[in-house]
Amino acid sequence: MRFLRMLLAAWLTGCALSLWLPALGQDRYLADLTSPDRRMRRRAAAALGARRFQAAVPALLVTLKDDLDAGARAEAAIALGKIKAPEAIPPLIQALREPDADVRRAALRALLLFSIEEDIEFVFARRRGLDRFNPFLETDEPTIALTGTVVSPEILQAIADAMRDDPNLDNRRSAARALGVLRGDAMISALVEALGDPELRDDIFRVFAKLGRPEYGIHVLPYLDDRDDRVRQRAIETVGRLRSREAVAPLMARYRAARHGDRQQAQILAALARIGDPASEPIFRENLSHQSAERRRFAAEGLGRGEAVAYVNSILNNRLTEKDESTRLAQAFALYRMGRAEFLQEVITQLDSLRHGEQAESYLYSLARNADLHPHLRRVGPRGAERMMRALGRIGTRDDLPALQPLLRDGDRRIANAANRAIRQIELRAEAARD
Repeated sequence: MRFLRMLLAAWLTGCALSLWLPALGQDRYLADLTSPDRRMRRRAAAALGARRFQAAVPALLVTLKDDLDAGARAEAAIALGKIKAPEAIPPLIQALREPDADVRRAALRALLLFSIEEDIEFVFARRRGLDRFNPFLETDEPTIALTGTVVSPEILQAIADAMRDDPNLDNRRSAARALGVLRGDAMISALVEALGDPELRDDIFRVFAKLGRPEYGIHVLPYLDDRDDRVRQRAIETVGRLRSREAVAPLMARYRAARHGDRQQAQILAALARIGDPASEPIFRENLSHQSAERRRFAAEGLGRGEAVAYVNSILNNRLTEKDESTRLAQAFALYRMGRAEFLQEVITQLDSLRHGEQAESYLYSLARNADLHPHLRRVGPRGAERMMRALGRIGTRDDLPALQPLLRDGDRRIANAANRAIRQIELRAEAARD
């Protein structure tokens, strides 16, 4: 009995310490915010933010406003973003006018943290040289606030102002990307205006693609004739990703005007394939047997998205001799879209592939019926299941929930988490549509 009493006393002491020690640490960090050592002040601000210590907000606001060290002010800004106290929003917006570029950058990050914390590092990446922009995958920079996330209009306006006015180019770029992550459709006028800044144009094109509204393609059309070849390429890619029907006729005209075999023809073909308009069928038809595997792939994709059932036999015949795996995958997708449901299995099989998984996933956003995926959710590996659930999270409806809910109990944490995210996205989208 005495031994049991000792165990009980030890357990109670441990519980008391677990409650007391964090408070002791937080008091220490609060004291360290006023340390004469700037490195100590920086560490204290970061620690208070990591602990989401609400009581530290007044002290952090003082640090943000008055600390002589820019590093400490920056850490205080990020800490306030993590804590998410509403009273911190006006001072953080004011910090976007700070003299120090890194503090302004930290304030921008803090305002973004009020709505989203995961996978946002690309927003603040300082790009050097030509970075990869793969326009024909739905998975490019997928981070975006969940549907239904309420973002303060003051925050959106402040970020749009930073995109326009910040003297630091990296900060302006980060502000543009942040508007994409926050679903900043309310700032479309500011985004269109920012297209006039050549240094921001790539990022604005990306934001348009992320927001995904086909009507934004009209703002990109003037750049199909830009003098800069790289800008023309980006414009072609962007109207393709937006699936802008208004772009079909201009793209076809430029395809016909380009020299035979010109690289721009392939770029235009890829954009037209993403849009999949029946008006482009003649261009797709003439590329079905092209010597370039890439062009054969996009021809098949375009006919598939347009559900051009008249080409079923042509594609089946081409598959008899096709050696390129990427093209065969596109042909399988096209046949599925043309009513040959059995070919969806080939797309599903490739979802686990390191080489073709992203391509296969991009086809899931053009399903004939979402329910076609349901029988396959437990028949692939974790990577393939994640990709299917990511697609259903983006395009799914409440009708897909019964197929997803059992996966919440899956023994693989990755699958259970992916199912949870997909279900939450569908429910939030349904609630937003009802409102």
